Formats: sequence, structure tokens, C-alpha cells
Amino acid sequence: MKHALRMLTLALGVAALSPAQAQQPVQLNFWTYYLSPKFDDYIKGVIAAFEKQNPGIKVNYIDKQGTLEQEFITAVSLGTPPDVVNLWVESTQKAADSGFLTDLGAAVGPSLKTLYYPNSLSNFTVNGKVYGLPWYASFNTGVMAYNNDLVKKAGVTALPKTTAQMIAFAKQVKAKTGAYGWAPAIKDPQGGTFLGVFVDEGLPLIRGNQAVFNSPAHARVLQSYIDLYKADVIPQDLLRKEAFQLSQELYTQGKLATIIGGPQALNRVKDNNKAIYAASQVTMAPLGAGKVQAGGGMALVIPKAAPHPKEALLFAKFMTNRANQVAFAKIVPVVPTAAGSDRDPYFAQARSSKDPIERATGMIGANGANLKTAIPPLKNPTDMFKAFDDNIEAAFLGRKTAQQALNDAATAWNSMMK
Repeated sequence: MKHALRMLTLALGVAALSPAQAQQPVQLNFWTYYLSPKFDDYIKGVIAAFEKQNPGIKVNYIDKQGTLEQEFITAVSLGTPPDVVNLWVESTQKAADSGFLTDLGAAVGPSLKTLYYPNSLSNFTVNGKVYGLPWYASFNTGVMAYNNDLVKKAGVTALPKTTAQMIAFAKQVKAKTGAYGWAPAIKDPQGGTFLGVFVDEGLPLIRGNQAVFNSPAHARVLQSYIDLYKADVIPQDLLRKEAFQLSQELYTQGKLATIIGGPQALNRVKDNNKAIYAASQVTMAPLGAGKVQAGGGMALVIPKAAPHPKEALLFAKFMTNRANQVAFAKIVPVVPTAAGSDRDPYFAQARSSKDPIERATGMIGANGANLKTAIPPLKNPTDMFKAFDDNIEAAFLGRKTAQQALNDAATAWNSMMK
């Protein structure tokens, strides 16, 4: 009798599922950040390849842009989170601290460390746990494009390879040509820009819960840049304009000898001044005493309450695998963060190109293993960056000494980190 009831129950259960329901695919919601519409073809192409390999899964691609963080928090609070989300270093830290994210180290297992560069994984590690699969990254510095006509006019015989040499180079170019030799980022709108200078020089920012960027060594570095600013060796507009934007403007006008950044820095030059573009050559950017390449990155995270965590992980790993990261780098100069990307023949071929943008793309794309996040995740970055930047500006404008400005900024940070 029991056997008959069991058979009947099973039969009814099967009968209750219509053929359409039985074959209903899993629907993943995938949120990206500022990638649509420019990169729709790439994103949709990868999704199509994933769906072909996994016929039981469909991916709904939604680009959230400037509202992503707030919409993510709201969706989690309402119990309706997406399955896979594109976050950056700081937002991953905040979401992990709030308990929103899946521990991907535990979900993927030991193989995780073989899939991505260690530095990239460390960018998305919070309290020893990995919460993001590294997707793509960018360098703060990267390569240095230079106007070879201006360099020759200045009588420079060896390009700078260190920050100290770059300072000497900038002085020589300004003295011999009247053009600026260098436009370093000292106070960009993103906040805390000069902290990256300290990282480049191998100086610590935080130790435990204490800001330590106010040592005499830090003050000497800051003072050296203030001296360049006061002597008009670097542009005065650096306190008012983003360094990247100002560099593009001045370089295109023949008023600046170098641009430090990614290959995209030369797009405007190529479009607006073909003579200067033709005179441009590319080499690696000078390194500070810390001998690191600072930058930032993007990752894919999976909310703890994701409706389909197993399928979400499968998709996130596919989207961030080496082949798909390298394919992305071929259409936009991002830095792949999947292990082994540097061995792709595309980058070697690009590095040997005579075209400045192609050469820069090859040099940047193969350098992902050396990328480190400049500034550690902060719990209150907006207020902390403002306190730091206000004091840096005061020092450049002579309202405070370099040491006093850093002391005041450190005091503000320490009160906010309690």
C-alpha cells in the first residue's frame, strides 16, 4: 500500500510540472558598471558563448552606471539581489563589511589562486577572505608617452626611469624649451591622489588603525613636489584640473613633453594633432623608490542572497577567465588580471608595433601581475580623502608647511578610524 501511495505521489509530482516548467532555464541577473552601450557587443558576445555552453542558464545583462552601489544596497535590503555584480575595490570592501557578499575563496576552493594574479586577488580580499573575482584593471601610471621632438630640443639624452630622474628631466625640459616636462597627479577629483605618490615611493599609509603618512620622509616627498609647483616646473593648473585631462590638453598643444597613463591618453592627441602623435614614442613610466605599479581594478561579486549562487559562480568564472579578459583588452586598453594573460601573443605583437597606442597597449596589457592597489580599502573614504586633500592643497598654497599639513590630515584620519 505504502509503495503504491509513493508511486502515486511521484506520478502526481511529475504530472504537476508542465513540460515548459520542467525545461525552464535558470535566469541570472548580471549588473555591470558603466559598460553599456560602448561594450555591449563584447559583453553580449561572452554571455552568448556562456549560454551556448550552459543551455540551462540565461543571463539578463543590466548596466547600472552611477546608481549601481545604491541600487545594490536597496536590492539586498529588499531581498531581491542580482546574481552577479560588477564592483570595484572600495565598493567590494564596503559590501563585504556589511555582510552582503559570498566568500568566493571558499566557494571556488584552492584553484582560485591559480586563476588570477595574487596581487589582483589581494585587492578584493577583506579580513582574509576573497569576495571578488578580478575582472579587469588599470594603472595609475603605466606607460609614459613622450614628444620626441621636445625631448631632443631639451637636450635630454637618457629618458627618466625613476621619480628622481623625472624631476631632473622636468626641470631640464622647462629650462630648455619653456614647455612642461611633467604633469604629475597631485589632487584629482577621485580624492587622496597624493597618497599614491607615497605608495610609489614605498612609504606606508596606515599601520593598524593609525595613519602614518606624516613621517619626516613623507613630508620631504611632499615638499619636493611643492618646490616644483612654486618654481612652475609643473603646471599651476594641477590644483584645479584633473592631471590626466590637463596632460592631454597641454601635450596636444605641444606645451608638455610627456603623458603618463594608459594608451587611451594618446587617443585625443591622435585625433587632434597628428604631427605630435607622429613624434610620440612610448616607454614604461618611471618608478618611485617603492618600485610598484599602482592602480585599481574591477571584480565580479556574488551576493550571499543571490537566487542562483551555483550558476552565478559558474558565470562569474567564465566572464573573468583568461581568454575573455584578454579578448576585452583587445578592444579597450584594460589590464587583464587572469593568471597567464601576459603570455598571450597579442601583447608581444603589440609591443613591437611602431604605432604609439598599439605599443602602449601591449606594454600595459602584459603587466597585470605587477599591479597593486595604491590605497587600502577605507571605511569612510569620502570624508577621509577630503580631509587629506584639503591639507595637501593648503601645503601647496603655502597656508601650512608640508609637515603640518600631513600632521593635521593624519589627526583627522585617526579620529575617523576609531
